[in-house]
Amino acid sequence: MGKPTSPLLVALGLATGCASEIETPPTTGVSSAVEAVAATNLFHAAQLGDLEAMQQYLGQGLSVTNRQEENGQTALHHAAWGGQTSTIAWLIGQKADVNALDNDGKSPLDFAWMPKGEAARKMLADAGAKPGSELRPPEPPPAKPRAKAKPQEKNAAKP
Repeated sequence: MGKPTSPLLVALGLATGCASEIETPPTTGVSSAVEAVAATNLFHAAQLGDLEAMQQYLGQGLSVTNRQEENGQTALHHAAWGGQTSTIAWLIGQKADVNALDNDGKSPLDFAWMPKGEAARKMLADAGAKPGSELRPPEPPPAKPRAKAKPQEKNAAKP
């Protein structure tokens, strides 16, 4: 039996009979252009709901906890954005963090508002997800302006 042949895998050259540098298992972290492409495609696969492609990337050493370098989003953020309930369920089953915050302090639940978002929101909420606003530490209150010291009078009488 050959490799899986989902539309995304065919487009990326990962299907049976296609050669690709992405097939090389990545080392720790995203330290090369090939690994960065694989990580980006993991997120794209999550948004499209392509479980076959996601499993392929995870089999190459990526993780459900991987984050996009530029925005800190996880595959679960992308699946929520796409309203991909089967992908969300699978990621939750793989122990994805339902309360992971991206660089803007948004959780996957904050992304589940597209047309298919109602089912995605319910699924995430049932798994314990909270909106980013409930997960971020509170902003410190603005600093109070200091009271200006009274200038001393130069000709004040000495006691």
